[in-house]
Amino acid sequence: MTQSQYQNQKIKTNLKSSLKPHTLKNGQLELTFFPDYGCYWNTLRINLRGKWVDFLKALHGDQPPFRYGSYLMAPWSNRIVQGVFEFEGKRYQLQKNFPDQTAIHGDVRNRPWKVQTATDEKFEAVLESRTFSDFNYPFKLQFHHSLRISENCLRMSLSIENVDRERAPVGFGFHPFFKRRLTDQDQDVILLLPAQKVYPDEKCIPTSSAVSVSGKTDLRSERLLGSPNLDHCFTDLTSNLICLIYPGSKVEVQYRLDPIFTHVVVYAPSEDSGEAKDFVAVEPVTHVNNGFNFYTRGWNGTGVQILEPGDRLEGGCELSVKL
Repeated sequence: MTQSQYQNQKIKTNLKSSLKPHTLKNGQLELTFFPDYGCYWNTLRINLRGKWVDFLKALHGDQPPFRYGSYLMAPWSNRIVQGVFEFEGKRYQLQKNFPDQTAIHGDVRNRPWKVQTATDEKFEAVLESRTFSDFNYPFKLQFHHSLRISENCLRMSLSIENVDRERAPVGFGFHPFFKRRLTDQDQDVILLLPAQKVYPDEKCIPTSSAVSVSGKTDLRSERLLGSPNLDHCFTDLTSNLICLIYPGSKVEVQYRLDPIFTHVVVYAPSEDSGEAKDFVAVEPVTHVNNGFNFYTRGWNGTGVQILEPGDRLEGGCELSVKL
């Protein structure tokens, strides 16, 4: 979802007047992002036969709060209804930060990360939740994020370590906004998502277990994405490879997921006129929307992970470009 819709976000008053970006770059890829603001991606460009072309829908504006680009979601992804979840007999109330009165997408996407490594081809940073008195999660966690480019590939990964004395439910995901057209030669993008099931939902909250995809939610065949007006959570992946194909530009972007990503959210909204907006968000996530509550209710296959003290959850994705 677009960043401008967030309400009641606590934007840090000590942000510099101009955030300092870091860039990873080689001859084929260039990624620019902001370590001081959630490692939020600004631009991702590919070298398309000698010309640099934006693959992401770039950030709107040069100061937070941002829209588009890409950001990290942790220690949960998507919505928690009313910001409330129960775990092992206790009830927890999170700060609600979205107009629908949910707590959405965790609390690392606007925090300053502590940089450990920053070169032209590799970046590593950590974030300690206990550093922030207002961190929107009741358990103490440590996050480690890394980015690496090599030839035509970009590898992104995240880990969560439980540094608390109690067990903790966790999850995470990545939220990139991809352009529907790379160049003027593109009519639209083809999105190939090997998901056999999708969750019926009401306002993005599942109402039952996942069912077989059909119609606009069946993205397994090679066709232009069109105007499906999707904001759906998919699961039961038959492959770890998602493809975005730009027929006019003759570019295929392969999006390879680690096994921890058992769910994918696709956000392909339409204007009020019914015309498709110019981006599609393809979000690998480790668990279903409102997952903590569904885990407590005994749903199967939620993807929610329970970390013992000292345990770690980690995984990542790789983007590679084929011309």
